[in-house]
Amino acid sequence: MKKNQDRKNAEKTFLQDRGRITNKEMAKKLGVHPATIARWKKTDEWDVKLIQTISDINDSNTTEEEDSFNTDMRHLNLLNERIEARLQKKELLSSEILELSQAKLNIISCIEILNDQLKYSDIRKIQLRENQEFD
Repeated sequence: MKKNQDRKNAEKTFLQDRGRITNKEMAKKLGVHPATIARWKKTDEWDVKLIQTISDINDSNTTEEEDSFNTDMRHLNLLNERIEARLQKKELLSSEILELSQAKLNIISCIEILNDQLKYSDIRKIQLRENQEFD
């Protein structure tokens, strides 16, 4: 029974912390092995639940394209936060720091591409509206 409650508490903590807590940190809090946390996370699909919770927080007044953009941005920001949380750890190897830094750079590039696409889309919508007004 305690294991089941620990499992529920671990999932709740993971979701509340938006996935930034490590398996090792959570295992230490609950007094279980980090591999147990990893197994629970995989079996119960915590990452999928996390993305769903973030995706559920959307504005109903947005278009499908804006909604997709907002979802992509939330996912990229979540990944960025998770990387940042890992970079704050003191036990990282230089190769891990380099890998995480490269991942952050890739996320920033993706954000810039998404912003450019949204700007282009907005310009295109304005042009279409103007053309319709002249017809």
